[in-house]
Formats: sequence, C-alpha cells, structure tokens
Amino acid sequence: MDAATESLLRDLETSPTDLKRLVVSALWRTRTAIAIEAEAIARWERDDPRRWASVQDWLLSQGITITVLRSRVAPSTAPPPPAPPAGGTPG
Repeated sequence: MDAATESLLRDLETSPTDLKRLVVSALWRTRTAIAIEAEAIARWERDDPRRWASVQDWLLSQGITITVLRSRVAPSTAPPPPAPPAGGTPG
C-alpha cells in the first residue's frame, strides 16, 4: 500500500461516514469501475464533503471510475391492466 493510501485511510478513521469502508473495498477489487448509489454520494457530500472529495481524487488516481446509480423509482400505483377475456366465445 502506498503512502497516499495509508494517509487517506488514517484520515478517514475520524470521518462520521463509511468512506473508509469504500476505500478498503476498492483496494481489494480488481475492477476499474465502481458503482455508487446517488443517495450515498449526497450523504457524503452533506456529512463530510472534504473527505468525499479526497476519496474521489484517490479513486481516480487509482484508475477507478465512478458510476453513479440513480435513485430507484417507487413502483407505479396505477392499477394493473385489465385481464384478457376468458378463452372461448359465449354460447
């Protein structure tokens, strides 16, 4: 582990967020992309914006791109389509 990563992990120990867990997870992955829920990013930007910026910089310096996953939309409350007519013709 390089000095920059060690320094980042030390700094994240006092963060009120789970950013350290994200960095540790990224360390052990062999992927070049990571998907993060938009809600998580919004929370980090609100709760610890400086450290979130540091984590973003670190991820990019490691060649890891960030894909932001949009919020899931609640299922529609519209009624289901009508059932098809029963088979056969009335007689």
